[in-house]
Amino acid sequence: MNCNDARQHWNLYHDSEGDAELHFQISEHVAMCPDCAAWFKQQSRLEDLIKEKLGPQPATSVLWDNILRKTGLVRPARVRSWIWFAGVAASVAVVGALLWLWQGSSANAADLSKLAASWHEKVLAGKEPEFRPHSQNPDLDVEKYLRGRVAFPVRCPPRRDAGFVVNGAGICQLGGESTAYLTGHVDDAPVSIFVLARDSLAAFPHQQQALRTEKTHQCREGPYQMVLAVVDRNAVLVIGQTEADRLDRVVRAYGSYSDHN
Repeated sequence: MNCNDARQHWNLYHDSEGDAELHFQISEHVAMCPDCAAWFKQQSRLEDLIKEKLGPQPATSVLWDNILRKTGLVRPARVRSWIWFAGVAASVAVVGALLWLWQGSSANAADLSKLAASWHEKVLAGKEPEFRPHSQNPDLDVEKYLRGRVAFPVRCPPRRDAGFVVNGAGICQLGGESTAYLTGHVDDAPVSIFVLARDSLAAFPHQQQALRTEKTHQCREGPYQMVLAVVDRNAVLVIGQTEADRLDRVVRAYGSYSDHN
């Protein structure tokens, strides 16, 4: 996939629409193309700004009185009353239209759960990670590899007594956001970990809203259980076909291992 193809399908990618293969191809391209990565991130930020600016200001009788007074027009009370009601009706219509647009935009917003599940399925289908550690200390090898490839801090993988054993790592794009990922397993269950900058949650309003009321957010996407939390300056999502408690333990152990494990 080239730059034109990737950008042509921006809307499908950003709105989590289209098939998983399209998302995978775009993510692969963006991960390897700094120009497209910056362009996708800029587009995502623009979407957020548009939503923020759609805050309606309702008309009031005071507003209409001020307008009439400043224009020098003198209208009978009956006419002023009609104008006021017409203004309120127009305001309600505008608010309703903006609410409809906002709800449609929110419904089509990037969903971190779906994107993570799509990528995890690729791993299960045999996708090779960019990096496989071969030394006697794979945890630190993986952390060193990832730190050199993302602009945000990375403190991973979780210590081994949490049950996660790493076997690979790499960089991908989820919803236009640069993401570090780790592959491995908890006991016999394949598990993937996705690490993003904490500020990247702005691109995923559903998950951002959930974490405003929950310290750790649990959900399911198809057959996969997920646990998401904010840890220091990272957003960490762990996904696998296993119990939520086991994934929660991995999230809680993120960034807490010592150099001697």
